[in-house]
Amino acid sequence: MKHGKKKLVTISRKVNQNKRLTPTDIDYLLSYTRVDKDNGLIRISKALALPLSLLLGFLFTVYPEYFERLTKSLPSWTNLNPKFLSGADYLWDFLGEPIKKANLVYHIPNIVLYSFGVVGIKKLLDAVNHRSWLEQVLSAKKTLQAQVTKGLLNLQMKKGHSLLFVGNGDFIGAQFALNHNPDETVTVSENKPSYTSLWNHYDVDTLYQDLEQVILRSSGENLGEYVFFPVKDDQIFLPGSKDYDLSPHKLDILVQDIRTIEKEHKWKTRRIIIIGDKLHKSFVQSEDQHGVIKKSGDTISLETISAKYKNVTLIDPTDVVLREIIRIAYGRKIVFRATKEGIAEYKKRFYDRLKTLGYKQLKKQKGILTIGYDLFEDMTEQQTLSRKIDDYYPVVLSKNVRDALIRNGYKKEDFLYVPDLVLKTLTRVANQQ
Repeated sequence: MKHGKKKLVTISRKVNQNKRLTPTDIDYLLSYTRVDKDNGLIRISKALALPLSLLLGFLFTVYPEYFERLTKSLPSWTNLNPKFLSGADYLWDFLGEPIKKANLVYHIPNIVLYSFGVVGIKKLLDAVNHRSWLEQVLSAKKTLQAQVTKGLLNLQMKKGHSLLFVGNGDFIGAQFALNHNPDETVTVSENKPSYTSLWNHYDVDTLYQDLEQVILRSSGENLGEYVFFPVKDDQIFLPGSKDYDLSPHKLDILVQDIRTIEKEHKWKTRRIIIIGDKLHKSFVQSEDQHGVIKKSGDTISLETISAKYKNVTLIDPTDVVLREIIRIAYGRKIVFRATKEGIAEYKKRFYDRLKTLGYKQLKKQKGILTIGYDLFEDMTEQQTLSRKIDDYYPVVLSKNVRDALIRNGYKKEDFLYVPDLVLKTLTRVANQQ
């Protein structure tokens, strides 16, 4: 990328004044590197300057009488008058050691060294550069790199962008960001994500003011939606009751705080999208010494949150996958296949969730649809690659297994890759703003 001085200086001023930066600004400044270009003669001169200067200095020291006689035989104009000698010695003292001799011969080693060497004139140029546009740019780049590392960016994003609250390793959040242009998503996380530099640090256990600041720094006044990913990535389908990174009651507080922030800043109520399991819940009740107080229980779930607050949409990955299974089954009998441990863990959840979606087997429909899903994906992968089961559809969570199936001749329509199904739903919902 070719960098222009004017644009670099403009972006650097934004950084130094803590003004908002676009993703293009950030990429432009971070990609800049200083390149010093010298022609061949200059490079040769620099290479020879130090050894030549040392050689001359050596000769002056070893043969002082010879040079003393030489300087006396030279024309008078080769001797600096006292004023010029004082000025020259000031310069040499600034760069190294003063000469304290009037004849120009004794000044030749310093002239050679400081004209082309790694010190001298370069020192002077560096002193000037320290106050120049180049130093401003390099200093601003260093500041920006620190802001990226710490997640303290002040961003100007495209109107309608998404603010993604992700945990460690949220593949769907990462892929959603990668599927969009850089100015369309900002990632908010406790740790720096590997897939983007456009992120801001936020810990859900910190103060209300921290949430407000991270939203403001992420161009919150013109965003399209907030997206949360509370369910654990490796248990996104048929998760257990505690398979979440963010508890329902903590998410309830965050949603309430977001609505308060919007109201205080007089912003329009933005859509909040939650990628999580509708059965995940937090339960609170009152008890005395004799037991539970009647009607004191309070259940907080993702469903109650989406019903409680305006413009909140819940996307349940399990429901997304099961609806696709129902479509494929088309009224056939659905069989669940796994190891004994997988059966014990998932079978009841599988059929209970199918029932809540209203699935019924049609007597007139013949045939069986077998769904594979297990505690460990390598078991599902092995069963799939054995090709011993007709109408067998594995449910796949990881990219590694997906890639293995494709390498072995499976088409994308031959298995259910959960991240793609959820991403498709999330993208559709996000585009409805």
